[in-house]
Parts: sequence; C-alpha cells; structure tokens
Amino acid sequence: MVALQAAGSGIGGPDGNKMLAMIGDTVMKLVLLVDMMATKASRGTIDSTISSIVSNNNLAAKYSDAGIPRWINGNPSQQGMKPPKTRADTIEAILGAVYLDSDKDLDAVRRVMGRLGLAAPNYAG
Repeated sequence: MVALQAAGSGIGGPDGNKMLAMIGDTVMKLVLLVDMMATKASRGTIDSTISSIVSNNNLAAKYSDAGIPRWINGNPSQQGMKPPKTRADTIEAILGAVYLDSDKDLDAVRRVMGRLGLAAPNYAG
C-alpha cells in the first residue's frame, strides 16, 4: 500500500506517499469544513479549529496513537523515530487512500477520521 510508504523508502516511487498525502490533506479539510459549517460556528472558529486539527503536530501525535509506526515503510536514512512531517504525511496519505479506494466517499473518510480522533467537534449554535 503506497499510503504507508514514506518518501525515499524505495517503494511507490521517489515521492512515496506524497501524492496521496496531498489528496488526504484536501479531503480532510473538506470533511472538517462541511461538518463544522453544520455547527453554525463562526468562520474564525471554523478556520482555527480546522488549522489545529490538520496541523502536522496533531497529525503526528495521531500517527503514534493509532499504532501506525509498526506498519510504515520509512526512508532508510531516517533512523529510529520518523520526523513529525513524515508521520503527518502518512496520516494524510491514509485518508487519501480511503477517499480513492472508497470511490470518493466522504463518509468513509469521515469514519476513518473519527477513528483516528480527527473528527470535527460539535459546537452549540
């Protein structure tokens, strides 16, 4: 699975999971925006909440929480723990793969995001 191939891993081309990560990043933001719009939160609240959820630091933390390190095929030059950007890219790539493999089903992406702790919070209108 290309989603678990870090750039430079030698699998999935030289960019590894980078293209899937680009798709996953965009789809994740779309799901969050749609879900947050339904809460009637202010535009500023929506923007800052989405930025917080999709931040590399948050995504990198979810990477470890989900047990993904045992499955990732990393770049051989990255000894030991993967840098936060690599971990964040992997989460995004997984979401990109879910989107494409589910025939572009945003609800499938939403369910995986929920399992990873990336769901939009519910705000009172």
